[in-house]
This record gives sequence, structure tokens and C-alpha cells, in this order.
Amino acid sequence: MAEQDDVLHLIDDTGTAPEASTARKWKVAVIDDDQAVHEGTRFALSDYSLNGQGLEILSAYSAAEGRDLMRARPDVAAVLLDVIMETDAAGLDLVEYIRNEIRNETVRIILRTGQPGQAPERRVIVQYDINDYKAKTELTADKLFTSLTAALRSYQQLERMVQTRRGLEIIIDAASTLYDFRSMQRLAEGVLTQIASLLNVDCAGILVLRDGGVASDDFSVLAGSGCYSRFIGAAGSKSLDPDLRSMVEAAFRRRKHEFVDHRTVLYIRTGSGREVVVLLQAERQLSETDRSLVEIFGSRLSIAFDNVILYQQLHEANTQLEDRVAQRTRALMQANRRLSAQWLRLQRANGFKNEILGTVAHDLKNPLGVILGRTEMLTELIGAGASKESVTAQVEHIRDATR
Repeated sequence: MAEQDDVLHLIDDTGTAPEASTARKWKVAVIDDDQAVHEGTRFALSDYSLNGQGLEILSAYSAAEGRDLMRARPDVAAVLLDVIMETDAAGLDLVEYIRNEIRNETVRIILRTGQPGQAPERRVIVQYDINDYKAKTELTADKLFTSLTAALRSYQQLERMVQTRRGLEIIIDAASTLYDFRSMQRLAEGVLTQIASLLNVDCAGILVLRDGGVASDDFSVLAGSGCYSRFIGAAGSKSLDPDLRSMVEAAFRRRKHEFVDHRTVLYIRTGSGREVVVLLQAERQLSETDRSLVEIFGSRLSIAFDNVILYQQLHEANTQLEDRVAQRTRALMQANRRLSAQWLRLQRANGFKNEILGTVAHDLKNPLGVILGRTEMLTELIGAGASKESVTAQVEHIRDATR
């Protein structure tokens, strides 16, 4: 009977339930072993709406079913959980399972009990990671609306924090990956892949580069994904579809990011003066958190593109230096060969000189020996008072040797 009274409290001040909305809905799990509680909760919240989103209520009629439901649906935003089901502490055990075993820290848990004395509020609030504790007798439709709204707002804030943390982790991981790229095309492909991972959504994208940063300069398509992959390698803007080319050119003129419906346009200007435009077409409209993360990611891309440009310039300078070294080496080798040839010629000339000098010395040795000997004989003859004929004969021998 008490359970029936609880249901009546839920139905108070509600009125006729409107037709269910087709918009995106909050997932709320009702875990209770009483069918009437499920029906009363659905009726009381049938016209619920928060931030333009209605409710999708998921039911489980025992703690065991609740375990299966929470394990299968990690996107549940709030749980309306009965304490006493199979056992007096089945609901509390389920709280432990949700928080500690499947480690779902974002879902908001509102405990409901028909017997508050069985599980005192202060002890339960302190000991278990729950977000609200209500007795079924006090939980009217208005109070249920208030508690659920507070829980969903808290869940939304936590989800934003989780998404932001996840996004920042992806950005940090992506930074080390993107900074390792040495090719502009590989970097462009990596940018599109990382943005899709950051947003956790399938999207078609295109990345274009303009070298000069002047309105009259043409741009080239470095990477594309999805329906834009057919434009990869396009040398100029004329190869793009007119609408796509118009959006890219508008981004170059606007020189700032733009988020319109399902389309995202990022504008990046590198330190070297080059301009990059990334155009994404996602399957859903980006949230404020998504946009903030994309802007943070875009601010890192300028450094990545500058790194690639600097690497290419360094590679080009290194190639030119290697060519100059190779040319200089060839010139030195040719000069060395010329010096070696000249050294061989000098060695041959020196050998020929020695040969000539030896020949000349041999040819001079005989007549000089005769002259020297005759001179000594002539000296002796003069000293001995020899006849004029003897002296004259020696003089003639000296003349002959001299000739």
C-alpha cells in the first residue's frame, strides 16, 4: 500500500503526457523491483525537457538486471535506484558495482527507498558515492524533477570535463606525432586523422595550403578524407567544386575559424607566412567543448607546419651542401691526379738529368785525366831542363786532350 501511495505522489500535478520528442535524449535508468514505480516515473517525467532534450527511460527490475543495463549502456546520465530489491542492500551493492567495478564515475545516482530507517541517510551519503538520497514518500513529481535536473546538469558538467581531458590527452599525444612528420603531405593527412579522433566522429575533410599568403596566390590540396579524398594532389583551386572552392577562398579572406552547422573551418597562418585552411564536414554539430578543443588543436598546427617547412629547408640546404662537397671533392681528386702526373714527370726529368750528368762526367773524365797527367810530366821536364822538343811534345798532347 505504501508503494501505491508513492506512485500517487509521482503522478500529482503532471497532467497529460505529450508525444515523445524525436530530439536527442538524456538516458535515465530506473532500477526498481516495483512495476508501479516504473510506470509512475515514466508518467511523471513524460514531458521533461532540459536544454531541448527529452528523456529516454531505461528500466531494470532487479539489481542483477541493473548490472547488465549499466554495463551495456555507459551513456546513462542518471540512475533512479531503489535500495531494497533482492536483498536489503541490493541497491547499495549496485552502487559499489557501478563505481568500483565498471568504474563509471560520471553517472549520477539518486537513491530512493521506501524504508529510510533500513539505510540511514547520513551513513549512506558518507559511505557510498551517490549524489542524492530520497525517501519515496517525499519524492513528488516536482521534487523528482528538481533532483533529476540537478543530477543531469552535474552529469553534463562532468561529461564536458571528461571530454576536455580526453581531448587534451589526444592533443598532447598528437603533438608528438605531428611534430615527427617530415613531409607536408603526411602532416596534412595526420592532421585530418587526429581531428577526427579528437571529435570522436566520422567526418569528411580537406586541407589546403597557400604558399605566398597573398590573395592572388593559388593554393594546393595536400590531403582529403571522405568525399573530399578525390581532390588529393590537386594543383590548384580550379580542380575543386565551385562551392568548396568558394568556402576555402572565403576562409583565406576571413582569416579566422568558423563553425557553422555541421561544417568547421580552421584557418592557420604559419610563422613563415604560409596559410593553411582545414575544412571539415561532420555528421553532427560540434559542441562548445568540441569547438574549444579544435581551436586549441589548431593553435598547435602552426608549429607543426613550420617544423616541416624548416625540415624541408634544412634538407634542401643539406642536399646543396652535399652536392658542393661532392663537386669540391671531384675537383680536389682531379687536382691530385694532375699533381701526381707532374710528380712522375719531375721524377723522370730528374732521372734523365742524372743520366746526362753521368754521361757528361764520363766524357770529361778521360781527356781531363790526360791533361792533368801531361801537365805533371811537363812540370817535371821543365824542372829537369829537358829539350824544347820534349816540352813541345807534351804541350801538343795537352792540346789534343783539350780538343
